[in-house]
Amino acid sequence: MNTQIVQMIKERIEAKHSGDAHQLDVIFDPVSRLIVEAPAGYGKTNTMVSKIAYMIATGQIPNPKKLLALTFSVNAAYKIKKDVALQIPILLKETGLHFIVTDKIQVSNYHGFSRSILRKYGRLLHTSLAAIDTIKPFDDSAATATMTAVNGLTYEDAKFMEDFAAGIKSAVTISRANFDRYCSILIAKVLPLGLITYSGIIALTIKLFDTQPNILQFYHKFYTCVLIDEFQDTNYLCYVLCKRLITLDRKAILMGDPLQRIYGFIGAVPDLMNKAQADLQLDKKFLVKNYRFASNPQMLQLDQNIRRNAEAPRAPIIDKDAIVNLTVLPDHDTETIAVINQAITLVQQDNAAKVAVLFKQRGPNVNRLMENLVHNQIPFFNGLFTDDDARYLRFHKECLLVFLDLLRTGQRITKRFATQLTDRVKAVYKEENDDLFDSLLSLLEVFWQKFFVDYVQVNNEERIDLARDMFENNGLKQYLEFVQASVVLTTVHAAKGLEWEYVIIPDMEQDSFPNYNGGLCARGQCAFRANCQLVVSATNERSFLEELSVFYVAITRARREVYFFASSRDARSYPKPLSCFMKIPGIKY
Repeated sequence: MNTQIVQMIKERIEAKHSGDAHQLDVIFDPVSRLIVEAPAGYGKTNTMVSKIAYMIATGQIPNPKKLLALTFSVNAAYKIKKDVALQIPILLKETGLHFIVTDKIQVSNYHGFSRSILRKYGRLLHTSLAAIDTIKPFDDSAATATMTAVNGLTYEDAKFMEDFAAGIKSAVTISRANFDRYCSILIAKVLPLGLITYSGIIALTIKLFDTQPNILQFYHKFYTCVLIDEFQDTNYLCYVLCKRLITLDRKAILMGDPLQRIYGFIGAVPDLMNKAQADLQLDKKFLVKNYRFASNPQMLQLDQNIRRNAEAPRAPIIDKDAIVNLTVLPDHDTETIAVINQAITLVQQDNAAKVAVLFKQRGPNVNRLMENLVHNQIPFFNGLFTDDDARYLRFHKECLLVFLDLLRTGQRITKRFATQLTDRVKAVYKEENDDLFDSLLSLLEVFWQKFFVDYVQVNNEERIDLARDMFENNGLKQYLEFVQASVVLTTVHAAKGLEWEYVIIPDMEQDSFPNYNGGLCARGQCAFRANCQLVVSATNERSFLEELSVFYVAITRARREVYFFASSRDARSYPKPLSCFMKIPGIKY
């Protein structure tokens, strides 16, 4: 590559990043075997895009080879694709390189990537995998349901599959013998019926690589670099796939934030970033400047102090306290009115602003708030579903079944296709009288609206992967921030990866945030339960860090400001002390 062009691009990147030494260190690292700790608002996306642009400019991705970008979330994968498509041509303009950007990068989530491999080579494991796009997936987490889905499957095999699925959710290391048995059941008894499990899509890709090493070697040469975003959310099975793809002599860039690991309940591997650093022999780098809260000193301090608590839970080093916006009311009814008034005030002050009210979980307090919103005729969007809500899961399953039926007709993914799918799903729920289903139908419509705007240049195969992955991975919650309502009610877990101008976090009381069922408040975990003054010890440190991650994710959903609310008595009029998370070192109110 012409040295003048490289220098020009380097100067553009330096100007774009305003001399941020830590970001530039990642971008210009010559070896590029990195694991990067990148908190929310610290410029991760811009750093990632500039890194890819610089690798293209310096010939680190020579023709016809590619960079492979992977992530756990389908929405995050296509956000990368969009950012790359918009930003890299600007960095590479007038160089003769900008027009080949899409040819240089393959972006997908783990399931989408695995499906693309099975689409090409899966027939070597079983002929039905050649039609992977129309094979029906099913959840194998319950043996009885698996036996119903897979005609002729023995209870012994179904129970083994249930235990295998439970192991993944518990981040348990999978033995080679169990992995091979799982794949054998899929190949011999599941695939012949035109079925596949969600985990099976990834497991069979690993099996293919292991039994056809020439195919794996081809991809080692084809992908000169593997970049993985949101790495902290990776489960054990996906990590095994990562290790197959990332050899010790290849470029690899893993980006994530261990403090945003809140999917432990579905298998995100604990301490994965440190584990991967050792396993794959990567250099660790850190992004250290928070740009999101740069103009809000108290939010900036809050962000820093929470991270200090995560770094040293038993003795955090705090330079300066963060003063937070906390309002404590005498009872829950008064708190509910205060929350509503705060949301109204914020919207009135800024008509373009959106407000999210985030809850740890749904309960009596949430129901009381919704009743008050309805009574006061205040429009809001009900996004109060959880990842494992049966109705939320069922809705995605219905969408997927209709999607597969339409695909079998040979239709391309067009607006007509989207209308047909939406109409058929509406027909399924025509007798339902539930605001949750109304919300999910609204999210489905928002998804299609964004789909045909953001991915207008995506080819049909990629559109199939995007839509199918969205339904398979229960991903409609990722479109909550795009609904038209000024006020959105949702859970912290559903809000992960999303942003609103303002966030309100109510119920900052004992047993609510953190939730008693989470373990931290349980007997023996908290030494000062009576007044909710937490002392972190060897006994409760892991539970504390898990709850602190949820707390941190909730706070970092705000672009501008967070408002906390609590009441001295809960919805049943029982006295409640203020949450211990309002009393951790570095927080004052």
